[in-house]
Amino acid sequence: MAVTVTRLRFGGDNCYLLEQNGNTILVDTGRASARARLSEILELHRIELAVLTHGHFDHISNAAFLQREHGIKIAMHRADIFLAADNRIRSIDARGLLGILIKKRSLASIRKTRIDFFRPDILLQDGQELNDFGVDAQVIELAGHTAGSIGILTAKACIVGDLLMNVGFACSARIAEDFTETRRSIERLKCTTSDIFYPGHGGPILRQRLMKLKV
Repeated sequence: MAVTVTRLRFGGDNCYLLEQNGNTILVDTGRASARARLSEILELHRIELAVLTHGHFDHISNAAFLQREHGIKIAMHRADIFLAADNRIRSIDARGLLGILIKKRSLASIRKTRIDFFRPDILLQDGQELNDFGVDAQVIELAGHTAGSIGILTAKACIVGDLLMNVGFACSARIAEDFTETRRSIERLKCTTSDIFYPGHGGPILRQRLMKLKV
């Protein structure tokens, strides 16, 4: 049976379920405000692993809760461990008016958001398989938005974190630690076999649209 991707919408944030043969991996955990609804979802699925696409608060704020209360293992890239502990430690650049607005809003949220401390159980690297958790999927490094940003590849789809966004229109990241790296990561995506790309914010992006993105 092929892997299915289910988008979980928590306001403007996306988390995802990767499901195959009764096994489920959660990708990203959302903000603390999503906790009650996330708990309801956990009652319907057997989840042993949560993968974090990067270390920003709107993707990791329930990681400690899932680890502590549900025994779910947390996996992320080594490069974002310290960022996850304190989102203020690395600077963010912006591109265009939209990027400036997103950066201003993000920094305001970072200043007022407390992230419960956690230690990842698994440190992910490029090409790492997730088959041990019953899902035929693979990690792809997508640095740029943050140094430790990753995506999750299935046979025909890829969850890409905040490397891309599709709120109103599809585009590459408008805020990033390193825009040179975001361009390289988008070129990596174009070389995959994926037909559809799932961002951290907004709806899915088809390959035809990705290939036309100006980065």
